[in-house]
Amino acid sequence: MTIRDLSIFIAVAEQLSMSKAAEKLNLAQPTVSAVIGSLERDYGVLLFDRLGRGLHLTDEGRFLLSRSRSIVGMVDTLESELGAYTRIQTIRMGATITVGSTILADLISRFENENPLIRVHVQVDNTKTIERQLLDGSLDLALIEGMVQSKSLLCTPWYIDELIAVCSKHFPAPSELSLGALREYPLILREEGSGTRALFVGLLQEKGIPFEEKWSCHSSDAILSATCAGQGITVISKRLVNHLIEDETLRELVLQDVKLNRFFSLVHHKDKIFTPSMETLLHLLKCDMINGE
Repeated sequence: MTIRDLSIFIAVAEQLSMSKAAEKLNLAQPTVSAVIGSLERDYGVLLFDRLGRGLHLTDEGRFLLSRSRSIVGMVDTLESELGAYTRIQTIRMGATITVGSTILADLISRFENENPLIRVHVQVDNTKTIERQLLDGSLDLALIEGMVQSKSLLCTPWYIDELIAVCSKHFPAPSELSLGALREYPLILREEGSGTRALFVGLLQEKGIPFEEKWSCHSSDAILSATCAGQGITVISKRLVNHLIEDETLRELVLQDVKLNRFFSLVHHKDKIFTPSMETLLHLLKCDMINGE
């Protein structure tokens, strides 16, 4: 098994077609077929199910794809790091929406100013999507709200964040109410897969509190727009609404006997090999760790 073999396998797995993979790699189709056949024979596994004219990854194929991306990525990184002191390096970083909307931009700007030969490309999405991209090797590391599910990812608490309930200035709700009282009001929530939603909705469900989900939003801007328009109550990071509370566009509702604190966490694959540029970013992140406390 060679790096070339793994690169060919990755192309076939992504295209699910020998001919398309051959075209992408500028190789003859028999060459691609021979490599896949050799891998299957040498290791006694079936990497693809041949159903009709299509290819479908088997469990063994999915395992090899995950490992191959990691290995080929390491080789690519090693090659790119040679001569790193004279070339721009790239780090692929993920962030969940609350993190990306609050503290990340200043942090990345500071890092790039201190390290002019390193560029950080950022992907902002919900926790579920970021987790998937860390697992398939699309991202090097991430800062998320919420928890990851996969045991292949290492998750380190990094920053304390406070969630609060807010509504518009004139929304008909008392300034202090119990968690159970939220059943009486329409709620504006993040979408499935969001760490913020998982924490808050999980708490309601744990206590058996029914709720009306009037809005389901993929962005903080949509949540704030609906809340400011008086559409209901939302629970959101205090960092996102401090300015709106200060100018009295929104008002905070005190939830009795409930403290909704959570961590932003630093996450990466347990098998991730960090380049010097990634280590530099990790050092900055660790220096800032738990500063929100």
